[in-house]
Amino acid sequence: MNVLKTRVDQLCGDRSALPKNQEKLVFDEPWQGRAFGLALALAEQGSYQWDEFRASLIATIGAWDKTHSPDDPDWHYYQHWLASLEKLAMDKALITEADLQERTQAFLERRRTEVI
Repeated sequence: MNVLKTRVDQLCGDRSALPKNQEKLVFDEPWQGRAFGLALALAEQGSYQWDEFRASLIATIGAWDKTHSPDDPDWHYYQHWLASLEKLAMDKALITEADLQERTQAFLERRRTEVI
């Protein structure tokens, strides 16, 4: 059995909410897969419990739902995933907001290379 699938099943439990096609996770862009993998890796190494990440994701999506219509074309699942991961990482003091902003800006200005 695929090791990633096993870890996803163990950490995520019910995977029905995850975007997938024929039971394979679907990522439209490489950053989405990296954000997904980073969230799993941080939970696996004990930086937070997976349920903490799920709660953060639910809260982020809930906040969006309160201010947007269900058919809003700006809805993107992995943008909520990333926002949830960033918030949880800052809440757990894994990164400061200033460091996150600096790294984001460096990436946008192409001063940081993408990690595959």
